Amino acid sequence: MVDCSFLPKSGRETFGLDKFWSSCAGKAQRGLEVSLLACVNTINKQCFALEASQTPPNITQKKGKPYSRLSWYLEQIADCLPHLPTLLYCVADGYYAKKEVFTLFIDHNRHLITRLRHDAALYYLWTKGRQPGQRGPTRRYDGKAVFTDLSRWQDQGVHPIHAHIQLYSALLYSKHFERKFVVVLLLDNRSQKYVLLASTDEQQSASQIAHYYHLRFQIELLFRDANGPTYRQFTGLSQCQARSDAKLDYHLNATLSGVNIGRLLLKADASLVNSMNALVRRETNRRIWKTIYSQLSIDGSVDVNRLDSLNCQFWQRRAA
Repeated sequence: MVDCSFLPKSGRETFGLDKFWSSCAGKAQRGLEVSLLACVNTINKQCFALEASQTPPNITQKKGKPYSRLSWYLEQIADCLPHLPTLLYCVADGYYAKKEVFTLFIDHNRHLITRLRHDAALYYLWTKGRQPGQRGPTRRYDGKAVFTDLSRWQDQGVHPIHAHIQLYSALLYSKHFERKFVVVLLLDNRSQKYVLLASTDEQQSASQIAHYYHLRFQIELLFRDANGPTYRQFTGLSQCQARSDAKLDYHLNATLSGVNIGRLLLKADASLVNSMNALVRRETNRRIWKTIYSQLSIDGSVDVNRLDSLNCQFWQRRAA
């Protein structure tokens, strides 16, 4: 899966400073952006970071040809796909529902699962062949898909996780993307609102498409664990003071790799709650425990006049 995250950053000389979309603020803000490729285990929902790249600023032209942020994202994906030969499906949000992205994955013999606009122009395929006396070429389409009339859609049962969501699927064609999709309509029986998901794999089941897209949210938990609830905890994704491109790239990948290691440690210790917060607290307590016992003599007593013992009173001291 692939997604981007906004990182707040002050200053003027830091590489990559530009206006990027912040989902939390609901608007574009000045800061940095990291584009992350990650993989998720579809059974236990464990997500691990693979490669993080910082989005360059002021992307407009390159070698006289149009070059945008999407072009940068495509380069990152294209560079990583050859190193992931067993990867078959990639999941991305609606931003990546673009012709260039679909073409990239098809060219690499992979499939993309993404979200479409609720008013996407999709068409039923003509399956009745040529009619008697018909002139001209064979029809390709059998009318435009209507999302309020599901009589021509296949009922695929309830969502594999959310019982109040009903799944409907159809093989449809998009003139804009110039390709066929398995389109899954997720209908919320409580609000009667729907969401459209699409997969380039024409043989993929509706329940698997819905399940895989549901797992897309696990990449957001990677960003959460790297930042912490107050942008000051865990691995400190947004707390780097470096300004150069190379140092920022090292920091981004190091902090997300730290989350990967933390998740492996959590998996190896069944006594811990599956939370980075629990792991950080355990390691902090262990360090304090080792430091205290390192000040004890053989008989377990403490000489309060020793300098290193007096330094204990300054633990966790905050600057004014």
